[in-house]
Amino acid sequence: MNRISNIQLFLLIISFEVGSTTLFALGIGAEQNAWIVIIIAFLIGLGLLWVYTQFPRYFPHQNFAKILDEILGKKLSKPLLLLFGLYFYSQASHNFYEFGVLINMTALPSTPLAVILLLFIFVTIYILILGFEVFARTAEILMPYFLLFLSVLYLVTLFTGEVDINSLQPILGEGIGLVLKELPTVIAFPFGEMVVFLMFFHLIQDHKLIRKTAFWGLSVSGLLLLISLLFMIAVLGPELASKSEVPFLEMVLTINIAEIITNLDSLAVFLMFIGGFYKTALHLFGFSLAITWVFNKQNPKWVIIIFGLLLPFYSLQRFPGLDYQRWLGIENGIYSILLFSFLPVLLLLIWVVKEKKKSPPVKGE
Repeated sequence: MNRISNIQLFLLIISFEVGSTTLFALGIGAEQNAWIVIIIAFLIGLGLLWVYTQFPRYFPHQNFAKILDEILGKKLSKPLLLLFGLYFYSQASHNFYEFGVLINMTALPSTPLAVILLLFIFVTIYILILGFEVFARTAEILMPYFLLFLSVLYLVTLFTGEVDINSLQPILGEGIGLVLKELPTVIAFPFGEMVVFLMFFHLIQDHKLIRKTAFWGLSVSGLLLLISLLFMIAVLGPELASKSEVPFLEMVLTINIAEIITNLDSLAVFLMFIGGFYKTALHLFGFSLAITWVFNKQNPKWVIIIFGLLLPFYSLQRFPGLDYQRWLGIENGIYSILLFSFLPVLLLLIWVVKEKKKSPPVKGE
């Protein structure tokens, strides 16, 4: 496979982290203090990312399958790699269905959901089978527009007169209990989901800059998520933001400046599509690489095609509706994300212990 540049990695991280999470009011269970949840979760996410980026330092340009072989041996590494793959496919299904439904609700209400999902997956499969480098180039093309439109929406919202800073008060008026209750959810989504990038670090040109690039990518993402949440709460208020299915879209619909600048929901739909595409594609590609390595193959093309075409039917069968999909994601999905996002911490500890046992004793001891 062709390698990608560090700037492409930077843009892929932003597209993955910000792509979908701007559409939701993260940590809104903590009401007006949800922004505190994001800050704490971001700091923990940086800690997890430090662990993830330690692997390419210990194992430069080695794929995740070989890393697991080195740490656990082949008998344990294959089942664990398969479990990682199944987790990635489950996440791809969640993201794929969710954004299909949101597009159906907002932009194409008369189009059957199955048709939207099929068109969506055809585009995803086509780009992925062209190679990871081609996929990464799409981020270079699309992300500047994504960030521009996002910035425009924030800027225009400032001039609507709907922004009420008082909605962010009082700070910790009811204590820190609600913040701590919401924290695991926000650690998992979106910061814990960064574990999927362990599947791609061997494809980066300069492995020495992976940590710096990833930290910058996550920091920019965290800032954008924080700004987005502050706007949602300031415009909608914590109560409405918590009850709305798509609070970001609700916020955009409030934009009306002199009856001239209005109906900007098309920009929000564009952001939804881009976010859904990168979330789904990266998880699907991570799954395809895992299955390919489990069977000691090199080219994931057929795995992408077969399981990509199965994804719409699996998603429609798995989720009878958006409410059930979100309930399942909160009740079970959060714990599975936390499990797989913290597993690399254990793997790193095992490797460090093994290396210490191998190191020769110092003379004189």
